[in-house]
Amino acid sequence: MKVPYKNKNISLEKEHSEVTDMYKADVRLQADTATQLAPETVQGQIIMLVDDDPIFRHLTRAFLVSYGYEVVEAENGLEGLRLLSERCPDLILCDLSMPVLNGMEFVEEVSLEYPSLPLIIISATDDMSQVAKALRFGIKDFLPKPIRDHEHLRGAIENTLADNRDTQADQRDFSSQWYRVDDETTLAEERDLYWHLEYLHKHPNAARELLQALLPDNESAQGAWQCSYRLLQSTENMPLVFDYSWLINGQMMFYIVDSSSDPDDGVGTTLLVRALFYDYLRNTRNLSVDLKDFADIVERGIKCTEHTAPVSAMFGLVNFNDGTLSILPAGLSCRWSNTIKQVSVSGDVQLGSNCLKNFMVTELQLKTACKLTLSEVGSSNFVFDIYMKEKI
Repeated sequence: MKVPYKNKNISLEKEHSEVTDMYKADVRLQADTATQLAPETVQGQIIMLVDDDPIFRHLTRAFLVSYGYEVVEAENGLEGLRLLSERCPDLILCDLSMPVLNGMEFVEEVSLEYPSLPLIIISATDDMSQVAKALRFGIKDFLPKPIRDHEHLRGAIENTLADNRDTQADQRDFSSQWYRVDDETTLAEERDLYWHLEYLHKHPNAARELLQALLPDNESAQGAWQCSYRLLQSTENMPLVFDYSWLINGQMMFYIVDSSSDPDDGVGTTLLVRALFYDYLRNTRNLSVDLKDFADIVERGIKCTEHTAPVSAMFGLVNFNDGTLSILPAGLSCRWSNTIKQVSVSGDVQLGSNCLKNFMVTELQLKTACKLTLSEVGSSNFVFDIYMKEKI
């Protein structure tokens, strides 16, 4: 009985060796091409590679060096922190599964000590829970291992470095790296990173965990006002994604997207909305927010982008200066109420199908408190409360 078992191991080892040899040959081919194409702009830029796999470090280093980067290697997070104290790189590539100091602990330390240093996470598992946690620490991108095409890695590095040179880089959302939103709040023509969306499309569990990780803190406050939300939903369906941003001019903008409203491309559209949301606010500098303008930008993005489709959504703008709320429905319906009045808001036309046909509700009075409750969203339950903080 031991002989077949031994032969099986030999067969597996041979297969592993063959795959490794093919992988090395592919990297060498890509490295040779990179040497011919390496631009002068990458000369002198330092990449720190933190990974406990020596083969992966060796092959990745060879590719990056051939392209003109200087590479510093660390085999675990603890060594990475030590090297950071000696020499700060322009970007860090970090594995999540490492001994001594794991990737998550390393990312957390780096985000605290070096908040402006961009990180790209490399994950060798379909389980996105760790990647989702890392999003909270401001990672710029993530790459699934094994990296079958190092041009994807090169594109991710170049996009992240270019973005980090922007004085507003800390305001960019990580999903902007995937869609490459330019400074005019439009999608760049060269969209090299669609493979992210293809990966999420093929791994729905990973996509679900990623979207759930995008949800903001349940409570937030600014000045005399406070907001909170409650969201209950099935863990088996693609989630309802909600996000908001307090603006410097006394307003708050928010969006809600039902990623399950399109089973094939709902994830891609949700990430597109998120990318455009933060870039829209960054480019308008929070001073001239217009819900119809933003909805039009998203719809144009859906039309020219792969892996996206019409979805059910809603946009809102709270103006604390005059105490009003405006709502643009785009396939989602809701019930709004304050202490003295209640209004039903509905819009049958989805985002991506010319949702500007829907009736926009404006100047809903906040009073001292108001509540927005979504209706007809399947197994999900969502309530958003906005209220004045009690005076002590």
